[in-house]
Amino acid sequence: MNFSKSDDLYARAQKIMTPVTQTLAKGPGQYTKGAAPKYVKRGKGSHVWDVDGNEYIDYQMGIGPLSLGYAYPRVDEAIKAQLEDGITFSMMHELEVEVAELIHEIIPNAESIRISKTGADVCSAAVRVSRAFTGRPHVLCCGYHGWHDW
Repeated sequence: MNFSKSDDLYARAQKIMTPVTQTLAKGPGQYTKGAAPKYVKRGKGSHVWDVDGNEYIDYQMGIGPLSLGYAYPRVDEAIKAQLEDGITFSMMHELEVEVAELIHEIIPNAESIRISKTGADVCSAAVRVSRAFTGRPHVLCCGYHGWHDW
């Protein structure tokens, strides 16, 4: 397999990008030179293509959230439609209420739901609310939950 474009990108990145702030699963430094790609160009379903055109099955699934795969038509159509109306508003959006209602319908004991912009925000909020509610200073966690100072 050819990895010349991937290797070139990695050489460029090493000159300008800090390598220590990425998750291990995403950092290009974890992949063995000449044995695996470092940069992906696109994905469709469960497959990804690197910048050199090599095709792979993506067992990492975008580090977890891509259970439907890449470029899932229904999801892509909804995203494109929302992009036309705008995203990341300063005020609440009606879609947040609809999503909260769907979550409550699926998980009836989810008595209170809050929508946030990122998983990192949600994790931090959950930790802080849990600490305040229980009065306990420590939190037990496993897996990757963002790059927080808690």
